[in-house]
Amino acid sequence: MRKFLLEFVPGLIGGLIGGVVGYFAFQWLLGYGLFAPILPGALTGLGCGLLSRTDSTRRGILCAIEAAVIGAVSYRRLMNPPFETDGTYWDFATKIHKLPPPTLLMLGFGVVLGFWWGRECSLRGWKYRPKPGDPVD
Repeated sequence: MRKFLLEFVPGLIGGLIGGVVGYFAFQWLLGYGLFAPILPGALTGLGCGLLSRTDSTRRGILCAIEAAVIGAVSYRRLMNPPFETDGTYWDFATKIHKLPPPTLLMLGFGVVLGFWWGRECSLRGWKYRPKPGDPVD
């Protein structure tokens, strides 16, 4: 239980904070005429990765799910969908495939970044990690 609290909880809290910051950043950029639905999902993963202490693929999967939800909710709240809905999130979720392809690509890329950055501790994935038994210089 202690391992769970030390490894997962700070990362998931960081993901929630990142998602909220991403929502407001998306809203702020819309005020200037810029369209960035990738931000809520990407910042979810970034916040999770920055507060995590270890690497975890399971945490990355949870961040990807969180990124998909916050991305869809952000788009639904801040934009007018190009199709008819009854105003509920469930109806929007069932028709999300009708969004324009560039929008779907940006939302999807936000989910990918949410997974990628959320699974790694401190975003050190590009650094060389020696394997056990490798000689150290």
